[in-house]
Amino acid sequence: MAAPTATAEAPPTGRLGRARADRKQGAGWLLLLPSLVALAVFFVLPLANVVVDSVTEPDIGLGNYASLFTDGYTLRVLGRTLLVALVVSAVGVVLAYPYAYAMTLVGPTMRAVLVTVVLVPFWTSMLARNFAWMVLMQDDGMVQRMLSPFGLGDVTLLGSTTAVAISMTQVLLPFLVLPMYSAMDQIDRRLLAAGQSLGAPRGRAFRRIYLPLSMPGVVAGVSLVFVLALGFYVTPALLGSTRNAMIAQVINVRTKELLDFGGAGAMGVFLLVVTLVVLGVSRRLAGQRVSSVAPGYQPARSRGREDQPTEMRPWLKVHTGLVAVLLVAPTLVVIPMSFSSGRTFQFPPNGWSLQWYERLFTSPEWTAAIFNSIQAGLITALLATVLGTTAALGLMRLSPRWRGALTGFLLSPLIVPHILVALVVFAAFLQVGLNGTLIGIILAHTAMALPFVVIAVTARLQGMDGRLPGVAASLGASPFAAFRKVTFPLLLPGIMSGAVLAFVTSLDEVVIALFLQGPGAVTLPVQMFNSVTVQIDPTISAASSLIVVLVSVPILLAQVVSARRGKGR
Repeated sequence: MAAPTATAEAPPTGRLGRARADRKQGAGWLLLLPSLVALAVFFVLPLANVVVDSVTEPDIGLGNYASLFTDGYTLRVLGRTLLVALVVSAVGVVLAYPYAYAMTLVGPTMRAVLVTVVLVPFWTSMLARNFAWMVLMQDDGMVQRMLSPFGLGDVTLLGSTTAVAISMTQVLLPFLVLPMYSAMDQIDRRLLAAGQSLGAPRGRAFRRIYLPLSMPGVVAGVSLVFVLALGFYVTPALLGSTRNAMIAQVINVRTKELLDFGGAGAMGVFLLVVTLVVLGVSRRLAGQRVSSVAPGYQPARSRGREDQPTEMRPWLKVHTGLVAVLLVAPTLVVIPMSFSSGRTFQFPPNGWSLQWYERLFTSPEWTAAIFNSIQAGLITALLATVLGTTAALGLMRLSPRWRGALTGFLLSPLIVPHILVALVVFAAFLQVGLNGTLIGIILAHTAMALPFVVIAVTARLQGMDGRLPGVAASLGASPFAAFRKVTFPLLLPGIMSGAVLAFVTSLDEVVIALFLQGPGAVTLPVQMFNSVTVQIDPTISAASSLIVVLVSVPILLAQVVSARRGKGR
């Protein structure tokens, strides 16, 4: 009996072929329409309104832009922000590159451990990590005690730009490691052996062969970290001071306290221009090989390459261990603090108690914040998953000339600095009465989470055989039945990944929620932020510990299972 074979279907030609192509394009636009309208209403039009305000408020002209470079204070803030972003990117490369390289040398089990060390802080709440650094760098904190033997015990870190840069480097380090590892993992190490066999010393072979091949990942990571650092608000607000303010803090003050939408809009537009320039230059430098890396993604090992561990030099082992401690230790500080019996932020605790966990689950403001976050996260995940899945299906039905531009439009919320998104949403929702409401937060989070669903589902669609629905139709299945029984089951892993990403994006988002908060619309991250800035409430340590455990345990189990499957194969 002959085995059935799949052959590529010849493209239809003539009038019938054009009719089919037109129907396919029409269906694609119809599927895309809800997402395009949602982004236009909740993101693009408000962004355009902020741009207009920047040249019309309070007077028509370019006065707001001129003041950025003439009033002295704003220029210093802009310079400080750019300098911190540059330092964080440079220091991050020095820390992340050897770590990512070590991940390619070790065996499957150790690689799973190193990946988990990166992913746990990646997924852990940014507020939890910043809170840990605040405790470590406060006066008479752990860092000061460690510096005392070197005569630096009286150095004040908290409230300084140095503290902000240190915390930002640790928070953004996973964004450097993942793209670098993704690029390095595709490099065949036998190329280095070939270079050495031709007489090149090991160091020269690495510089001439391995380093250029890994540069797309380096450029992708640096550009991403630089752009994210420009719009950072939480870290400067918690660890910095108004004397050493960064641009996100100034935008917040001008927007919420002074209602200077023109000046704040000019700052936001300046950030957007810098972001677009950085992304354009990075794409030019690295070419088409620069791509985003989905959180938790592990690229397939290059075919024809042995997956056996390679001996690492002692300095690389030490460096990898120190970076691993840097990634994990600040996050783990909050766990023992959550059992403290004291009523201040102190590490290590003087006594032990479960009072903060009791308060977390019994205090009305904390339970309301938890409920609001879960409710907002679930609704955001539902809306973003439906919109993102239909958008991804629609994109695949369009011609390439439309697909690229529309994909860029759908992913645009990812490239806009977060503080600018918060400003845009705040200014727009203030006019329609959505500020201070949970529905306003949900709509804003949906616009932010939509790109993650589009990325996840599109990646799944690209790995599918597009002929399968046609085969089902040739066997008598209706279009709906073919989608329900063939396409949807194949897409389900991508849809679920997108839904999880959307939920986590909403659950951990704090800047937009801070701008839109109201008496009945306080999410868990906002409550955590207020427990540090408005009042001293150690309940934040219990909330942070709960998030750490809920995130790290599933990731660790997933990595262990993946490593065991790799050994089995």
